[in-house]
Amino acid sequence: MVLPVLRRESAPITILRLWEAITVIRAQKQIPSQTRIINFMARKHHTALAEVESQLRFGVKDGLISLKKSTGCKGAKAGLEQESFRIPDDDVERDTHDWYCFQCHDGGEVLECSTCFRVFHPSCLRETENLEQMVLFSCSICKNSKSPIKQTMLNKLLGFVTMRLKEKAHDLHKVCNKEEDAWRFKMLIFMPVDLNTMEQKARQNVYQTLEAFRGDARVLQHNVIIFFGAYSAMASLAQQMISDCNYDLNEIETCKDCYNMSNTKPPNWFCQPCFPAHDIVYAKQKGFPFWPAKVLRLVDNSYDVRFFGGFHQRAMVDACNVKPLNTPPSELLVKQSAGFKKAMNELQTFQKKQKLHTSDSEDTGDLAASCEEEQKLAPLRLSVDVNRVEDVALAEVPTPKRIKRRPQKFEPDEEEPSSSHAIARASKRGRKKKAPPEGAVEDDHQAPAKKHKKTKKVWLPEESSNMVSSSVETAYPGHDPSGSNVSTPVFKKNRQAHNSIEGAAISCCDARCRELEERLEAEFSALQSKALGEQKEQLLKEKKEERVEQEASLEVLKREIESLREAHDNEMKAMQKKHEEALSDAKKKQWCNNCESEAMYHCCWNTSYCSIQCQQEHWKEHKRTCRRKQVSKQ
Repeated sequence: MVLPVLRRESAPITILRLWEAITVIRAQKQIPSQTRIINFMARKHHTALAEVESQLRFGVKDGLISLKKSTGCKGAKAGLEQESFRIPDDDVERDTHDWYCFQCHDGGEVLECSTCFRVFHPSCLRETENLEQMVLFSCSICKNSKSPIKQTMLNKLLGFVTMRLKEKAHDLHKVCNKEEDAWRFKMLIFMPVDLNTMEQKARQNVYQTLEAFRGDARVLQHNVIIFFGAYSAMASLAQQMISDCNYDLNEIETCKDCYNMSNTKPPNWFCQPCFPAHDIVYAKQKGFPFWPAKVLRLVDNSYDVRFFGGFHQRAMVDACNVKPLNTPPSELLVKQSAGFKKAMNELQTFQKKQKLHTSDSEDTGDLAASCEEEQKLAPLRLSVDVNRVEDVALAEVPTPKRIKRRPQKFEPDEEEPSSSHAIARASKRGRKKKAPPEGAVEDDHQAPAKKHKKTKKVWLPEESSNMVSSSVETAYPGHDPSGSNVSTPVFKKNRQAHNSIEGAAISCCDARCRELEERLEAEFSALQSKALGEQKEQLLKEKKEERVEQEASLEVLKREIESLREAHDNEMKAMQKKHEEALSDAKKKQWCNNCESEAMYHCCWNTSYCSIQCQQEHWKEHKRTCRRKQVSKQ
């Protein structure tokens, strides 16, 4: 029975807030006591009192917060010993498993996977097995440990997936970018994973299954939710990354060849055959005619297809809108447009390449069947009498692209005019006959007296040190071989020679592959440096053009400013002149001392009025200073 274990009880997001509270309180030259931490959490994060107390207790128990005794040095509690919460200075002890559930990203009692570092709450598991009957618990990621794709090709495709994810999620290239947060990340995150780590593992051919890559993506999401919170912007970005990752991995599972060629984009990439081969049909979308398309998969009663021609668009088409490829054109009712002709030409190219691919696959199957038959006949050949062994002539074999091994047949001996016939018989199909090289050795013995004896000559290339040339005489059953010159069986020598040729051909192929790889790397480096140089020149040119444009626009702005300034000065001068004229006119007039209108009646030397009514109203104040009244009295 699998029993859960207690890893951590504290919630990671609350622990981060408690660390913040301790840091702020200590920065204020105060003791981070429980009361001050509770007040800070309630004021900033609106956290309840009971939750803060429980999380402080869990944090101390998990080793994420340390509890010390401190003496106050100011205030009412000066000289009193108080409990002080601090951030621990020691690193967290790491063992074999994570501290938080991989499904809900929280602490508590969890089940440990017996294969990997992941842990799960029993309530978070989706498996239907009875945990009481299980001896060892294994998570779903570890159960899917087989992949039909070769490891090199798998990691190449996963490199494309990582590249696409990095283009969409720049913030996930590295989760913890700030140095001051490194200690927090180290104390909360058990297995640091980011997109850069996943890309590096794909380059090093580490991944063996798609589920391993999907598991790393989920570990990245797990770390983000623990460090930033489940409702943060980074968590939303990680969730979108998981959706994109699942989409690309499903595309690889649907057809790895289509995914590879859609990313590498070789010439006529859509016409390249896939294994297993796709069905070709005529599919129709609403508002469009029937169009040739590849069937990628069948989902319920719908076909997931990708169309030939154009942009190779993809769609889900109902089964009622799909017709087989042998449907007569009269039933399709398709207009012979340029796009349809292009799609049909692409379809014909695909069919030709598919046919060649099928023939190559049949040859490979024949080769495999021949090898199996040869392995079955090997024990029988070893038991055959030396006198019944067929003579074998080995021809010089250049380095082939594919080495075919065909089973040797045991037939009655027949007379051959010369060794050249044996050479022609041993040569491959379509290869011209070649004369024996100068290094071949022929042992001419005396012709046998009996007709049922014959001498056959075997020549071998000089490069193969394990092969020898000899003259072999074989006798029919019933003949006494004591007078013949047969000393050793030829069968083992021929097998050794055949194996030597295979080894030489394989080593030559490896050498050519290494040479081709070095040449491609050199060409890639040259092209890369050339592309970088061109890009640098283009950037410098664009920067220079941008600078020229900025300078030109700056000159235009300067001229506009100068013209506006000149217009402003002219306008100010005109207004100043107009003001002076108006002021001069105002000074030349007399104004009513009561209502300040233009005066018509003069009273004394500095007093005038616009009307008699204003004079009467103002007389109560003016009569004390009126000069005219004083002059009349005198």
